[in-house]
Amino acid sequence: MLHTFQMNIGIKEEDLNTLEETVGGNYKQVNDYIQMHYAEYFNNAFTVRVVRHPGKIYLSLVVDVILLLRKSDIQESDYLEVKQRIMELLMMLIGHAPYEDHILVRIDYRYDVILPNKQLRELYFHLITKHVDRYRFQHKYKGKKSASGEFEKYKTTIYHSSGSIVTTAYDKEAEREAKECETQVYEKDVVRFEVRLMYQHLYYKASARCPNPISMHLSNYFKEEPFNEYLQKYLIPIYPQGDYYKYSEAERIICDSQLSAFDKSLLKEFLLKTSSHSLSTPKKHVSPHKYKKAMRLLQNLGINPVCIPKNYPKAPKQFDNPLNSLFSIFE
Repeated sequence: MLHTFQMNIGIKEEDLNTLEETVGGNYKQVNDYIQMHYAEYFNNAFTVRVVRHPGKIYLSLVVDVILLLRKSDIQESDYLEVKQRIMELLMMLIGHAPYEDHILVRIDYRYDVILPNKQLRELYFHLITKHVDRYRFQHKYKGKKSASGEFEKYKTTIYHSSGSIVTTAYDKEAEREAKECETQVYEKDVVRFEVRLMYQHLYYKASARCPNPISMHLSNYFKEEPFNEYLQKYLIPIYPQGDYYKYSEAERIICDSQLSAFDKSLLKEFLLKTSSHSLSTPKKHVSPHKYKKAMRLLQNLGINPVCIPKNYPKAPKQFDNPLNSLFSIFE
């Protein structure tokens, strides 16, 4: 359910003095102190720094929930244990635990899928780069500029970001290898999907502008209900349903269906355009009504609107959508 979150915990000037006594130096050394003395005790799950604003002081705390609890299957019932571990850390640092004074500034919901075949994972990331270029206010990012100004394409990561909400998928094992870190058992062969709620979104949800305001408190978001809500709203529309087929296989299914000749022609033309370019390409050639109709008909036939490239090395004719288990939750 969760990967990481970040919270700011309000503290006072006297707490800062206590913190410096605890670390035996400047408060800026707090994270070094934790890593030196309590890294193993807290499973390297905490990253802490002090943030000072005029009239306000915060302990900024980033928590890797998976590391903290030493398990990947995070449930709503784990909230109290996470709260207790944070309060324990606060007691060690400043002698009391002003946990309730925190503000949640980011939370990353996650959904993991096991895809043991590395070549299939690479093919999958090739396919999802063809998903929509834009959804709501989120724009797709397939790479970044290097220090020299050249564009570097992500090989095993894809982002859709609006700044306030980020939807991403990445090969967790490849990420660990790139960082030269040991791959944990629960990270092996994993494709990780995340919906990240950033400060701007959480602030809006807590404001009077939101029809049903939700305070920026971890307890309000450490729940199955918002987890399901955000995945359904921001992940599923970007990663459409249906298994992946080469065009020839998809064409055979379409021709064998009970659809009208007109609808069969619509779907075949639709798939040819997505195969050559991306899922956004047909929007330039058909009306919104026909686009939605084609997507609906393909879903009914169990065909993903993005086809496996004909000449992709050692590609299968078909493979199941890795997100089928997630789709079944919302059916």
